Amino acid sequence: MRRIFALAIVALVALVAAGVGNAGREQQQLTCTGLGTITVTVTTTTNDHSVAWGVGTVSNRLHGIPVSFSGTITDLTTGLVLDSFFQAKGHGIGMHTQPTITCTSPPETATAGELGIPGVNPNDVIEFDFSAQVVLKP
Repeated sequence: MRRIFALAIVALVALVAAGVGNAGREQQQLTCTGLGTITVTVTTTTNDHSVAWGVGTVSNRLHGIPVSFSGTITDLTTGLVLDSFFQAKGHGIGMHTQPTITCTSPPETATAGELGIPGVNPNDVIEFDFSAQVVLKP
């Protein structure tokens, strides 16, 4: 899970991380309502006040603006949800009047030992599921 590759994972890490960031670009595979599986180019950052809520480019004509992120971290071995999160742009009112679609990343898995999760059997398989609500703009 230290290397999670999804549109909003990059943004989530940016929201949680502190310090000065160096913005870059990265391609992510997502499955979006009405679009199917797509490749999105997103901005990466480690600064929570930078471009974490920035635009993901679907093509040269279509852009997606994330308005919320959510996800869960589950111990698949025991069936326990270890953590969940929800983060909304503008404290839940950012771009709320525009229609959105849901985009999800493929689940990422690793062992608790690989992830360094304390208090969990290091052999347990951990899954991270992620989704984002996105406003599409031509």
